[in-house]
Amino acid sequence: MPSVHALGEVALIDRLTRRLGVVRRGRGVQIGIGDDAAVLRGSGRQLLLFASDMIVDGVHFRRETVPARWIGWKALAANVSDIAAMGGRPLAAVVSLGVPPATTARFLEDLYGGIARCAKRFRLSVIGGDTVRAPRVVVDVAILGTVKRRHLTLRSGARVGDRLFVTGRLGGSLKSGRHARFMPRVREAQALVRRVKVHAMMDLSDGLASDLWQMSRASRVVLRIRRTAVPVARAAGSIEHALMDGEDFELLFAVSRRDAARVPGRIGSCPVTRIGAAVARGVAVEQEGPNGRIRPLIPTGFKHF
Repeated sequence: MPSVHALGEVALIDRLTRRLGVVRRGRGVQIGIGDDAAVLRGSGRQLLLFASDMIVDGVHFRRETVPARWIGWKALAANVSDIAAMGGRPLAAVVSLGVPPATTARFLEDLYGGIARCAKRFRLSVIGGDTVRAPRVVVDVAILGTVKRRHLTLRSGARVGDRLFVTGRLGGSLKSGRHARFMPRVREAQALVRRVKVHAMMDLSDGLASDLWQMSRASRVVLRIRRTAVPVARAAGSIEHALMDGEDFELLFAVSRRDAARVPGRIGSCPVTRIGAAVARGVAVEQEGPNGRIRPLIPTGFKHF
């Protein structure tokens, strides 16, 4: 029996999903495992979105370097980002917390202050959760959101000929502290789905290279980017970090060639950049260099296992 390290995260999720069988698609479930959020039956023109995300001390943050308020912000904001990537708006969340017994009440009050600040910023309610003893700080959030049926956007909808875009600038999130202090792109996603028909969209949590592969696998199209087009954050220092660093929490999205001209170059203060296209049927991610040479783009960034 292989270890989770030998399998890797993608293969592990596939294996566990198969184990669930039919129970992963119960009554009221329109789209289950495999996207930024599950899609549940709603009412009228609205659907429900349901997602969860967990952050762990020593993996997603370090208590000695990240203030408690930003740990709380990140825990909720990562989930808000998932809802934004589906074209939706957050509605309510539950927060479960695991902490060592020696943790101070002040640390937890500051952490929940960060959660409250994020909830207020995005107009959602925190409606419950759980607390348990744990060897290190763990914050697990489950979130509900809503999306208009016509605005629902999956990562599986990219088509051959589509143009690829990203919001913001990529890379260097850990060095700059942006991995905790990022702003979920709810406003930007809403502006996009109202303006153009977005065929596919997801948030960039695992790094551009890894997330391009996720979109390619889901949509069954070959994605090709131009290295010189990728917007590199100042803290990244190089295109390699922009491609491989995780936790940017920006949006990667695909629109038709005809609609590409209608995508704005900026939404508020957030730049929007065209970086490539879907070029053929299949599963692959390619990069075109300055000399026009086309090579595979292989993720080498952070891996959980």
